[in-house]
Parts: sequence; structure tokens; C-alpha cells
Amino acid sequence: MAAVEHPPRHLQAAESGVLEKVLSVQFPGAEQLRQQLPQTRVVGRWGSDSPSVDLEVVEPFPRAEVPDGVIPAIGAVKDSSGELVGELLLWVSDGCLSALEYSWYTDEAPVVLPDPHDVTVAVEQ
Repeated sequence: MAAVEHPPRHLQAAESGVLEKVLSVQFPGAEQLRQQLPQTRVVGRWGSDSPSVDLEVVEPFPRAEVPDGVIPAIGAVKDSSGELVGELLLWVSDGCLSALEYSWYTDEAPVVLPDPHDVTVAVEQ
């Protein structure tokens, strides 16, 4: 999905913070995905100003027994007034973290990830 590829780099604090937040709830495979975080690298951005990124997990790591696609934990993002402004989606491929997507509901696309304190995570059934 990367529109702007670059050499793999470690997660930045904002990326780690929202990944940890989204993975803080329980669902099948969550523990294995949490264990992948120290080995997770960013390998591309979805656009030059996009906070959404493609991820790669460096071996060795435990693979999660989850289907490919978006995990069932969704991070709802609210602004300071409590209005829902977007959501965080975490993508998995072949049992490993593959992308962090920040989709938005506002007219202006976000250029930074939200503060984890502004994110409420729920598991979809």
C-alpha cells in the first residue's frame, strides 16, 4: 500500500503509542501481535503527508493465528470536543503486522497520528 517507500526504520514514539493502544484489548492473536512490536519496522508511508504506514516485522517473531486483513480491534479517534474524527485500523498479513491506517471523517486529512489518549479501542464481533 505504500506510496512512498523508504529503507526500514524503527517505529517512532507516536507510531508505537497508537499501536500499543490498539493492541491493548483482548482478541484472538492479540498477544502474538503485541510481541511483534519490538521487531516492527516502518517500510513506507501511504503518501508524503500521510501518517498511515506500511509495516514489516523482522524475524524471529510469533505469528498470530488471525486472518489476513484488518484486526477486530478498531481505534475510534475523537477530538478535544469529543467529536469522532477518524479511526485507526491495524492490518495483518500472514500472521504479522503489515500496516497502520489512520482513516478520517473530516474534510482535512490528518498529517500526524492522534495522541493515544484520544483513542478508544473496541473489539468488533
